[in-house]
Amino acid sequence: MADMEVGFQRSEMNSEPLAGTMKPLEKHLFLTWGLATAWPEDPFDKTHAGTLPVDLDQALGKAKKEIKSKLRLTLVEREAGMEDGHVMLYPDGVQFDLGADGAKTQELVKYLKGEVSKGLRARDIEDATVFVCAHLQRDARCGHCGPELSKAAQSLVATGQVPKLNIRRCSHVGGHKYAGNVIVYGGDYGGHWYGYVTPQNLRRVLQGLEVKGRLWRGQVGLTEKEAMAQRRKQVLMDYLPAALTLALVAGVAYTWLRDRKR
Repeated sequence: MADMEVGFQRSEMNSEPLAGTMKPLEKHLFLTWGLATAWPEDPFDKTHAGTLPVDLDQALGKAKKEIKSKLRLTLVEREAGMEDGHVMLYPDGVQFDLGADGAKTQELVKYLKGEVSKGLRARDIEDATVFVCAHLQRDARCGHCGPELSKAAQSLVATGQVPKLNIRRCSHVGGHKYAGNVIVYGGDYGGHWYGYVTPQNLRRVLQGLEVKGRLWRGQVGLTEKEAMAQRRKQVLMDYLPAALTLALVAGVAYTWLRDRKR
């Protein structure tokens, strides 16, 4: 019943074209904080003042004009043995440790503003990472689909069916109705966003076969119109071989009929 209402069998699945449904974005920050099942509906709301997500969000907001990049802040679930306060930044592909108390938040802001930050060390992120929205308190669809997709992704990686990838559960990324929502950053993946992802089509996504495909929502650095234009171009390229084959067959048939009438 749950799968029919909020899961992969719900009626809204695959009901809308996805290209252009990702809001323009140039830099994406992921803050490690807590567990997906415990995140409040809006962890950045001022009613949660004093928490690391709110403090970082407010610091970024104050420096918005100086940062000059379209920036998004998203939570990522804390892994076993990991402390809160780790930050992953894309498409830069680097990570920082702000400390569980956010002591180095202002140093991160300096880095984003392009200033010299002596108190913050950037470390390269070696492997590509798959972020799956599993924000239960924000929307039941992501709360249901996210955990299922993260398990399926881990299985695909473990069995060698897809390249080595880190699988992380994240908070709301926009577009609950497109759940499962999946983002892949790092390596050769180029910051692509996907929607309507299911355990059945997940392997194609993680293999990079859905870039600009039916499940593709957009990419970091593209506007909505640019994403839509790239999708239309890809559709044309996908149908071109069939169209050429049809034209060739039609040409042969026409020649045969013409010669027969002589």
